[in-house]
Amino acid sequence: MAKPKTDLSVMDYVKDYPILSFVRPGQPWYQRYSLEAAERFFGRLRIESIYLKVKERPFTIEGFIEEALKIAKINHQYDRQKLADLPTRGPIVFVANHPFGVIDGLALCDLAVRLRGNFRILINSIMCQDKDLAEYFLPVDFSDNRDAVKNNIRSKRIAQQALRDEIPLLVFPSGHVSTATHWGFGQVVESPWTTFAAKMIRDAKATVVPVYYKGQNSRIFHITSHWSAALRSAALMNEVTKRFGKPIYSEIGKPLDWKLLKTLDNRQTLTLFLYNEVQNLARRYSK
Repeated sequence: MAKPKTDLSVMDYVKDYPILSFVRPGQPWYQRYSLEAAERFFGRLRIESIYLKVKERPFTIEGFIEEALKIAKINHQYDRQKLADLPTRGPIVFVANHPFGVIDGLALCDLAVRLRGNFRILINSIMCQDKDLAEYFLPVDFSDNRDAVKNNIRSKRIAQQALRDEIPLLVFPSGHVSTATHWGFGQVVESPWTTFAAKMIRDAKATVVPVYYKGQNSRIFHITSHWSAALRSAALMNEVTKRFGKPIYSEIGKPLDWKLLKTLDNRQTLTLFLYNEVQNLARRYSK
């Protein structure tokens, strides 16, 4: 099985000294300073301290994930037999709901590493600064410019190649952390799922593993999410630190073989089917 290679689309975001911040290049100075202040208030320095401790060790992706969970005192729980029953060969895509942000992403990476030793995960480009982690990341750039469009197309091509190389592709199809309606006081819902994962699955004739994460972020996060995107990003730091010292459970569904999935007519139908498969795991979890 091929090891991921760092692509130019990722190297555009890599920095010699990574900073765990959602501040974007080109933002007006007052936005940069206000967002940095908010991130510090919401716990960025605590997250960075854990990141720096993990980076003190010689890098392996398995070691990085294991040490990050250990130092943050996050107990990743999952059914080991269900993981062992997943196919170890052939194209495979993990799809999951996205209630927390960073922590559910870390847990999903842990599953893939334990299954096949590597992965590719779609992730906000602003988080693609570490050169060691870069080869595992597929940056999604939300900037409104040509370079962003070009790099997003590159990420799509890398995802396709990863599946050809039998490297697990990890996707949160909503693309955003679940958010409460009615200005943060309503029901917490997933953003509508995009059809990106469905396209990758259909092109590669891949097996799909649905994964469900139970829980939600705090009310403060949901309220600030409706105030501004910058505050939402800063508040996400707070949600990460709140998960420290707590367990996270990955509810792994049965692998969905391409023989089943190919009967679905189009990307929209497949996307809805996968969404329902993940939500069905929620009912299993509650039993």
